[in-house]
Amino acid sequence: MLKFGTVGPTFPPIERIPEQAKRLEERGYDSIWFPDHLMGWYPQSIWTPDIVGAFAQFSPHVFFETTLSIALAASTTTRLLIGSSVTEPIRHHPVMLAQSYATLEHITRGRVILGIGAGERENCEPYGLKYENIVSRLEEALQIIRLCWNAKRDELLNFEGKFWTLKDAVFELPPLKGRPPIWIGGAGPRMAKLVGTYADGWLPFTLDVETYKNRLQIIKEAARKARRNYDDITKALYTSLIIDESHDECIRIMQSPILKAHALATPSEIFEKHGYEHPLGKKFYGLTDFVPSRLSKEQAMKAIEKVPLEVVQDSYLWGTPEEVIEKIDKFAKAGMEHFIVWNETYFGDPTKVSSSYHCISQVMKYFKESK
Repeated sequence: MLKFGTVGPTFPPIERIPEQAKRLEERGYDSIWFPDHLMGWYPQSIWTPDIVGAFAQFSPHVFFETTLSIALAASTTTRLLIGSSVTEPIRHHPVMLAQSYATLEHITRGRVILGIGAGERENCEPYGLKYENIVSRLEEALQIIRLCWNAKRDELLNFEGKFWTLKDAVFELPPLKGRPPIWIGGAGPRMAKLVGTYADGWLPFTLDVETYKNRLQIIKEAARKARRNYDDITKALYTSLIIDESHDECIRIMQSPILKAHALATPSEIFEKHGYEHPLGKKFYGLTDFVPSRLSKEQAMKAIEKVPLEVVQDSYLWGTPEEVIEKIDKFAKAGMEHFIVWNETYFGDPTKVSSSYHCISQVMKYFKESK
């Protein structure tokens, strides 16, 4: 049966985290996820009442710390899987990640997932951290995390890498039930190879079905070379969703300035596929290069005006409940096992909060009852 997850609260009041986690578990969700961010995906300069309505009372850059959020979500649940979506080894030393998530394995009673990726420029450069060699750094971090988690009692750990060195180190925190599964977030070919080589799960963000199939083949081949069982790797999809009972309403919502701003984080090749140039540059790599705090309102609005509807449509999984079911089913037939949704419908139209979640419940009900 296809599993469903969604994103947990990222802003105050803190009580929302345990309350929502409990509610999601009661409603049949399988997982809850917390981003590891300092900066959000929308320029603060356009987060104003004329564009986002009542949401302007909150900053788009408010995020609770991820591991503490995971621990809090565990306090009111017993079944729900709880993961990071995703952390990275630029702000966090890999040994500290190993310790934090090994601790969370105890707190959650074996339900935590270490979602990890290569990182995003917006969470690094503005804070004085170098954003370079990110995939190579991730691979080395994965090696160190595995080294720590596989360590035996009284074993001295030694590692000589390009980014980190361990000399006579120890890691002696034992697991409660087992080490947390590692899910890698990322969709490029190199990231897919890392999934097959090191990971227990794949957590890409908003892909088309053909690219999803292609990356699965890369993962399968990498797993074969690493002598790992491909079937043991959980295949997930983490996507932003626009959903409404009306197809035309979805089209209208996607033309709102804030959702077009979201599409600025789309890679330049998606623009080029439709015959356009990315407003932020020909070689713009999308989410990994996007630093929204650097855009003034004038710059942001000028860029937004150049985002065509076709690109916005490619930036979301969208449609009526029936259309969304059909799209999800294509991914499931390709091999997807865990669907994680971030409902952004009401960012484009704040009146759609209740109705959009009702639509999502219809989608979940279909897959839970018929598959």
